[in-house]
Amino acid sequence: MLNPFASFLASPRFRLGWILVLIGLVNACFWTLYRWNFENHFQSTQIVCDYEDTRSMADGFGMSQEKLLTELSRRGVNSILLYEQTLSSLRDNGRLVIQSREAAEQIYPKAAWAQVPQQYRFLIVSDDAVLLTQIFPRLLEQSVVPPRPISLGGNQGILISNSKQLVGDAQLGFDPQQLALASRLKLIVAARIANPVNLTPKRINQLLDDVKYQAKANVVFMGDDQVVGFESLISPVEREMRKRDLTFTVVEFGKTRGAGDMAMNTEGKMARVHTVLPDEALGAEPELLVDRYVRAAKERNMRVLFLRLMRHQKGEPEAVKPGDLDAPLLLEKSAFAQNMELVEKVSSEIKRAPLPGLRPGLGIGPAQRFGDYPMAQLQASGLPHAVAWAARFEMLFVTGLGVVGMTLLLLNLFFDLRPLIQTRWLIAGIVLVFALSFSAGIGAKILALQAGLVCSTVGMMWGGLPLIWDGLKRPSSSRTPIQITVFAAGVLFRTTLLTLIGGLYVTAFLNNWRYMSKADEYLGEKATQFLPIAIIAFAFAGELFPHRVEAEGAAPGIQRALRRLRGVVARPFTAQTAIYSLVVLAVVYVWMARFGNDSGMQISSFELKTRALLEQVFLTRPRTKEIFLGHPAFLLMIAFLLRRQKLLAFAALLAAIIGQTDVLNTMCHIHTPVFFNLWRSITGVLLGSIIGFFALLVALPVLTRFTRPRINAPSNGDGSGPSNGRLENAPYAASVN
Repeated sequence: MLNPFASFLASPRFRLGWILVLIGLVNACFWTLYRWNFENHFQSTQIVCDYEDTRSMADGFGMSQEKLLTELSRRGVNSILLYEQTLSSLRDNGRLVIQSREAAEQIYPKAAWAQVPQQYRFLIVSDDAVLLTQIFPRLLEQSVVPPRPISLGGNQGILISNSKQLVGDAQLGFDPQQLALASRLKLIVAARIANPVNLTPKRINQLLDDVKYQAKANVVFMGDDQVVGFESLISPVEREMRKRDLTFTVVEFGKTRGAGDMAMNTEGKMARVHTVLPDEALGAEPELLVDRYVRAAKERNMRVLFLRLMRHQKGEPEAVKPGDLDAPLLLEKSAFAQNMELVEKVSSEIKRAPLPGLRPGLGIGPAQRFGDYPMAQLQASGLPHAVAWAARFEMLFVTGLGVVGMTLLLLNLFFDLRPLIQTRWLIAGIVLVFALSFSAGIGAKILALQAGLVCSTVGMMWGGLPLIWDGLKRPSSSRTPIQITVFAAGVLFRTTLLTLIGGLYVTAFLNNWRYMSKADEYLGEKATQFLPIAIIAFAFAGELFPHRVEAEGAAPGIQRALRRLRGVVARPFTAQTAIYSLVVLAVVYVWMARFGNDSGMQISSFELKTRALLEQVFLTRPRTKEIFLGHPAFLLMIAFLLRRQKLLAFAALLAAIIGQTDVLNTMCHIHTPVFFNLWRSITGVLLGSIIGFFALLVALPVLTRFTRPRINAPSNGDGSGPSNGRLENAPYAASVN
């Protein structure tokens, strides 16, 4: 039996490349396990509700806010989001009253109004003397016309000028009443602060002191549209937040301007937040809301879940069974009960371990931030800073040798390099990797990009598929759909394993808090999808296969590919060609537009429910492009090849490449724990093979009915099959024996 891996180390042409690949793989596996261990201890999740939201909901449910928060706390909510107060928000909450001067003079006629200049147009009064004591010095700092205290005959008030900015924008700290409520219920305070007008370094210090020392908040939310200090004072805000050891939060899918720049400079003192927009919470089913929050925490490292309460009862009431005369006419859950059930399900589901022993469940507690991973963890283990830095350099450099090896494999596949030229390429690659390894930023991203560009190509070329393409490997028994599926799934599995080497390389290159938190991201994601398709299609068009190149060199294959490409270009452009081109362009547009979680393309409710079902069955959802397109196409391609129908096989090849590039793309999602990325790829191969089996059940009878297999097609350099149907007569057969 021919060994599809015979050309790995036995081939003189490719031996050096594979040695470097194995060196890089061993190093990447070590650092992948290091990250896996970190992620298994990255568990503490903070569940937050909004103070204002719970206040209005408590009124709607006919209970006190303290009672509602107590019930939420019992079911898993451990934090409350409080806002930096302004005069307008304190007025709206009934904490103070703002009166016009004319009204105040009538209400308090004994006050010394004659001594008050006319520029003071409003009076602030409150029953809470502590609150007035708190806001007066802050108004004094932020007013052009300084506020003025006034005695009102037993009470005190504050006079201010007619300033819209002062009423709506002046920051007055946090409400002592709200802080006292949070303290009584033992809720962690999350602070929300806005970007005020005329921000100064002094006001930055006051604002962040309020967050740190008055509210004692552990995480900081920024305003809806821009971060504090946007855009000229972002650096001072970052610096002062780090001094106070405050945790910056980034809301997933949020559009807060300046959030990306601020996240990059937090030194890992940040946490990611998932929430549902109020409009989404209004229309979504409770089960889908639970699924969204749980998946965000488990699969995307969200350590703050900002829960939006459902404002209305959802679903139809359940009818009582006929004959049950003692029961009420209808059974239904109130909006209050549904919200309690939502919180309880979210908190219980995130605690459940996806796979005990490999991936534990999460805990509920203060939001765990990323920290300066891996440097902080290396130094915590006792390594000096210089040694920890050297370890990070080793992580990039030695893994980078694997990418050099992969690149050498492809260079030797497409070019007939003389030993001296190959040595020069090797030295240039090592020097470049050495230089890039000094940078955990752009250097690491360039190395990861190169891994993404070459590794799926290596998987397709060395996974065993070229041997089947040339008829050098086939099932030993009859070719029923089950036997073809087992045979093809084995080739798919080997190909995917080789592709995953690149995924492990990317994991090691981007093994840094910046990428795990999405403060920074993989570079050139779409290039890793397009370029491998072009390279692999060119290689298969010219049958530039490792076993052929080993025997006859790369030049004949290059000539075959160019000749066939010229033949395709020379064909007349017909209406049929135009239609096919439009179909291909439409498919490519949809394929590329669906990249990422925030691609912008609308997802149907049917697909959302299908995704939720797959989540429940497989722990995490396999990638759609793999299980419904790429992997089934891989099996169909091999079925076509066994019948020597290479035109159909080539069409299926293009779809199969998408499956492999998607496997690699999955590993580029560094914000997803590595366990889920690997598990998703494994289950993708299994489920894709099953779907491919059913596709074979449909396709094989159609092929048998309408086409005939080409068993004895000539080889003679055009690559359509081995000459005379005999494997041993192929000039390159000896290279794989």
